[in-house]
Amino acid sequence: MRPNPSRCFRSHQAGFALLSTLFALVIVAILAAGQIEAQALQRKIVTGRLQGDVLSLIKKAANDYTMDAYAQLQLDQPATHEGLTLAPGSTNGQSMAPTIANLIAMKYLPPGTSATAQINDGTYRVRLEKIPAGCIGVACNVTGMVYIDQPIRQPGTTEMAGVQVGSLMDTAGGDVLVALNTNPASMMAVNGAPLTNPVLGTPSGVVGARIGFGSIGFGRFLVLNDPRDPNFQGNLTIAQNFNVGGTSTFTGDVNVNNCVRLQQDGRGGFNCLDPTDLPSGYSGGVRAIDVVSSGSVLASDAPASFTGNNTNFAQLVAGGGGVEAMVKTSGQVAGDRLAPTGAYTPGTACSTPNAISGSNAAFSGLVICAGGIWTPLATVAVVGAACPMAGQGAMDNQGRQLFCFNGTWNFLSDFLPPATVGAVCSVPGAIGYTVPTPGAGSAALVCRANPSGGPARWFRLQDVTSSLVFVTAYEVVHGSVIAKPTCTAAAGQTPVPIPLLVPKVESSDDGGFNRFVIDSAGSWTVQLTSGHGNALAANPSASALLQIYCYYP
Repeated sequence: MRPNPSRCFRSHQAGFALLSTLFALVIVAILAAGQIEAQALQRKIVTGRLQGDVLSLIKKAANDYTMDAYAQLQLDQPATHEGLTLAPGSTNGQSMAPTIANLIAMKYLPPGTSATAQINDGTYRVRLEKIPAGCIGVACNVTGMVYIDQPIRQPGTTEMAGVQVGSLMDTAGGDVLVALNTNPASMMAVNGAPLTNPVLGTPSGVVGARIGFGSIGFGRFLVLNDPRDPNFQGNLTIAQNFNVGGTSTFTGDVNVNNCVRLQQDGRGGFNCLDPTDLPSGYSGGVRAIDVVSSGSVLASDAPASFTGNNTNFAQLVAGGGGVEAMVKTSGQVAGDRLAPTGAYTPGTACSTPNAISGSNAAFSGLVICAGGIWTPLATVAVVGAACPMAGQGAMDNQGRQLFCFNGTWNFLSDFLPPATVGAVCSVPGAIGYTVPTPGAGSAALVCRANPSGGPARWFRLQDVTSSLVFVTAYEVVHGSVIAKPTCTAAAGQTPVPIPLLVPKVESSDDGGFNRFVIDSAGSWTVQLTSGHGNALAANPSASALLQIYCYYP
């Protein structure tokens, strides 16, 4: 396709028009020099050139930022450099509009660079955009401008300051942009290609410089943070380290000096071993001299669903049980013998249920972890000797059951003596038990002395106790107020406090005697009256004993 001559002519025409306008501004300024001191004119030229230098410096920094963040800008992702991250977006301080402070923090500009233009107190702004409109990802070019957000004008007027603007453009070079009096809505470039004036009200005298890059240039190189597939067609040789952050796919074997070999069939060989050197019947596998793991080693027929309690598995766990290694299997462990090397004190805490080890107590034997306590599996002891753990059972050398109580081995029969109701017993107060009936249990008996004489005998506990439990007693008179006791109760019990009045000294004017209490919720009021309801008399006064019981129905 041949270029359109008219389009080319118009582009050149626009560029020449801009240059002509700028030259005209400079010529007008020179012609007016007769009316202005030459020194003042020179100051304006120098001011414009200096501002052009600053604009070029910021343009370079913005271009460096755009190049480094190009892939993120194409994909609308956060841009990060030197520890500072700019969120995606076009608001000042976001990725498509970094501020001067952002560029300083990212080390693109030297510290102390001012965001304020000295020529007019405007602020340097960076505006980037993706083109063409509607582009997606790597198909986008990233372009834009650096500009001063205030126009450069003649003092006290709305006219563009031609001398300063012309000097600035001369210094900034071919990427310079300016909004002319003849078309202030557009920022014109030397080549005639316009950009929209970004300043509110589109005043003339706004200056800037074009920045950005085309994606076609980046397509020829593999760059940092590049999201594309470079699609290399030949061999790749790297002299130094090679770091891969994602997933890599190899369609052939991987071989590192023939000492690390990963095969397509899934086998691997390490320590310079052949990955196919496996026992008969082993279809996969890893060949190595030593395998060291800081975690678990698992052999399972369903590893993805393994929980430790399902599938066929064998597992070696470092730190199993909290402090040591542990071997767990879903089946049998085969071996000639088990020789525990640990030694644990009976009665101390343990954390692995059903674990078996040796005992380091005075007696030898095995201990098992039961109920969180190291418990002897079997103990042979001597009655009367010291024992290590209260409640522990043992046997003497004749097979009699022993019981550890208060640090001493005792015959279990001393704690659970067999007894028969009515039979003679020797230790009053001792508790005995009838011979259990299978399925019905045993009844508790107490050895009780007979106050009227004769030997102590076994009585059923239920026959020598009642539902009334004595609490206390008071000497009371008519009108005494006594607080009710609190009867403690176990689950399922509802005890009731019971008062019992026993006369002590009393006299009645009509031969009648009434002794009762008035229940007042938390207390009782004692009533000692005659048949007519008069208070009983005595010297000095009528009195009675109030006995208080708790009744457990």
